[in-house]
Amino acid sequence: MNIIEEIKKKREFSELPDSIIERAAEMAKGEVKESRALLRKYFGVFLTNKVLKGKGDSLKAHMSSRKRDYEKFYGEIFSNIGEVGGVIDLGCGVNGFSYDYLPKGVSYIGVEAAGQLVEHMNNYFQEEGFDAKALKMDLFEIGKIKEVLKSQKKPRVVFLFQVVDALENLERNFSKKFILEISKECEKIVLSLPTESLGGRKKFAVQRKWIVDFLEENFEIEKDFKTNGERIIIIGKKPNK
Repeated sequence: MNIIEEIKKKREFSELPDSIIERAAEMAKGEVKESRALLRKYFGVFLTNKVLKGKGDSLKAHMSSRKRDYEKFYGEIFSNIGEVGGVIDLGCGVNGFSYDYLPKGVSYIGVEAAGQLVEHMNNYFQEEGFDAKALKMDLFEIGKIKEVLKSQKKPRVVFLFQVVDALENLERNFSKKFILEISKECEKIVLSLPTESLGGRKKFAVQRKWIVDFLEENFEIEKDFKTNGERIIIIGKKPNK
């Protein structure tokens, strides 16, 4: 049995893409226990029994979603964006269950690594008859992500809710490359950065100047505001790009 199979013997990791398991194993130098610890660090909030089994109110099963008033949250975002054809929600977690709060008629694709969440979201979309689907994918496979973006209706808006830190923890400066590449296939990107811990007990003093400077240099900052423990930054292409 290879290390990927060994790691995936734990139910919470069984539906993660092999590429993610392999990356964790490389970072942990082939140690199964350390590999699983890394995966829990990056995906643990989505791999609890309550979330994976889809029990109860799915948006309340995860703290970052629980803290959002989605009607106000999306109202603040889309009041600044204008017409939207499709939303591509990268690293969506349980966010697909907020589809009903999106502007009417929007097509939605949620991209998530945890296969159990993808299955629950697709069941929900089908039951409700929504123009939406979820895909199990690894965000580090940029080419495949760009193909997903190309398939969506224009104007396309990409969500990157609390994803930047996770990408950076796995590969330094990858988030910059990632944002530059996906920006070629969409009209707007909405990033969110945590300003406090999930439980709300700890405020983060760090301003993430490195990512803000990068965004200001390469994009038009259309809105920058804070709400419920998150900093939301909406970016579009600069007029001369």
